[in-house]
Amino acid sequence: MISKTQRISTSQIAWLMRKGARLSNEFFSVKFHLNKRANNRYSVVVSKKLLKLATDRNNLRRQLYEILRTLSGPTQPTDIMISLKPAILPLTFAQKQTQIASLLQQISSKLNTNNG
Repeated sequence: MISKTQRISTSQIAWLMRKGARLSNEFFSVKFHLNKRANNRYSVVVSKKLLKLATDRNNLRRQLYEILRTLSGPTQPTDIMISLKPAILPLTFAQKQTQIASLLQQISSKLNTNNG
C-alpha cells in the first residue's frame, strides 16, 4: 500500500476528472495533472462492473498500489488516476508491472512535451 501522502483524496478526484489530461490504452484509462506538492499522488479505480466482489477489487487495487510504490513515476509532481479495463484481468503481476511502467513513461513524455 502507498502512504497517505501519495494518495489522491476523494474530494480531489472530481477536480482531476474535469481538469486532467487523458491517456488511454487497452488496459488503462488515465487522468493526470501536475500538482503543487512535493511528490506524485495516485488513485486506482476498479469498477464494480469489472469485478463484482469487493475482495477481488481490493486485491487488484492493492497489487497496483504496490507496483506504483516500487516504480518511480514522473519527475514532475503529478496527480494520476488510473481506471482499469477488463483486459487487465488475465495479466500476471509481472505483466501488470511492465504495463504500468510503460504507462508512467508515456505520462512523463507527455508532460515533458507540454511543458518543454
